[in-house]
Amino acid sequence: MYKILILIFLSSSVFGSFLLDKNSPICIEDFYYKSSRIYYQQSKDDAWKSTSEDHTSDHIRIGYKYDSDDDSCRPEPYLILGMDVADFHFLLGLVGVLFGFTFLVFTIYLFVNVGREK
Repeated sequence: MYKILILIFLSSSVFGSFLLDKNSPICIEDFYYKSSRIYYQQSKDDAWKSTSEDHTSDHIRIGYKYDSDDDSCRPEPYLILGMDVADFHFLLGLVGVLFGFTFLVFTIYLFVNVGREK
């Protein structure tokens, strides 16, 4: 059961892109650090490039998706609302708990009423 919850929480960030917005914003799919350089994979052609600028990790933003039709990086809907990805996942979990609690209360109520009639 917990594997399904982890999959749901990670699904929005697993298939997403990143925005590297230093001087000219570009959409990247993956990145890693090695020897004080950052290596990144561009979304439009999947080519690996690198840069050695200082504080590059400060300029990487999560929660974007690449649109290949017009070669743009668009924010996910929760970013448009001004939320962080952690806030979005918290709200998803909270809504799930509230629906589950409501279902549990009504199910108990129905079982009590059916048991009372006999």
